[in-house]
Amino acid sequence: MAGRVSLGPAATNHDGAGGQDMQQKDPESNDHDSDRTETASADQQQHHNSSHPEPKDEEAGHEMRMHEHHHGDSSRPFFATVTAGVCHCGAGCVLGDIVGEWLVYGTNAYIGSNPARLLWAEMLVDFGFAFLFGLVFQYFSIAPMSGDYSLKTVYRALKADALSLISFEVGLFGWMAAFQIGIFNDRIEMNMVTYWWMMQIGMFIGHWTGVPVNWWLIKAGIKEPCC
Repeated sequence: MAGRVSLGPAATNHDGAGGQDMQQKDPESNDHDSDRTETASADQQQHHNSSHPEPKDEEAGHEMRMHEHHHGDSSRPFFATVTAGVCHCGAGCVLGDIVGEWLVYGTNAYIGSNPARLLWAEMLVDFGFAFLFGLVFQYFSIAPMSGDYSLKTVYRALKADALSLISFEVGLFGWMAAFQIGIFNDRIEMNMVTYWWMMQIGMFIGHWTGVPVNWWLIKAGIKEPCC
C-alpha cells in the first residue's frame, strides 16, 4: 500500500486555491455591477432634469424674457429702441396732421378775428386726429403682446401715448407757428408745395422733441418697446 498516491491534500489545496480565487473575483464583479448601477442612475437623473427643469431655472428664464419684453432686444442699442418708439408715435401724428390740415383747409375753419387765423384751428384739429391715430396704433401694439383687448389696455395705451404725442406736437406746432407767422406772415397756404416742405421740417423737429420723453417712458416701463 506504500505505492498508493494520496490526492486528498492536493485536491484540498486546489479547492482551497479555487475558493480563494473566487473570493478575490467576486468583489471585482460587485464593483463593476455597482458602477453600472450608478451610471444608469446618473443617466436617468440627467434625463429627468432635462425634461423637468428646476423651478428656479424656469423663474430665471421667465424674468429674462420679461426683461427683454420691457426693454427690447438686449443686443439692440437702447437709443434704437427709443427711436422706433418715437417713429411709432410720429406715424400717428403725421396721419393726424394730413387729415386735419386738409379738413381745415376744405372747410375754411378759423379761430380769432383780429386777425382770423387758420393756424389755431389747424393745431386743434391736427392734435385731435393725431391723438386718435396714436391711441389706436399704441393699443394694437400692446394688446397682441399682452393678449388683453379690454379697456385696461386702452388705459395703458393712453398712458403710454399721451406724453409721447404731446412732446412730438410741441416741436411740430412750434415750427408751424414760426414759419406761418414769423417767416411767411400767413402768405403760405396748404395747397402749396412749400407748405408741406416746411411741415416735413416740423416733423423732424417734433421727432427730436419726442426723444427725451420716449426715453423716459420706455426706461420706466410705461411704454412698451415697439420692436
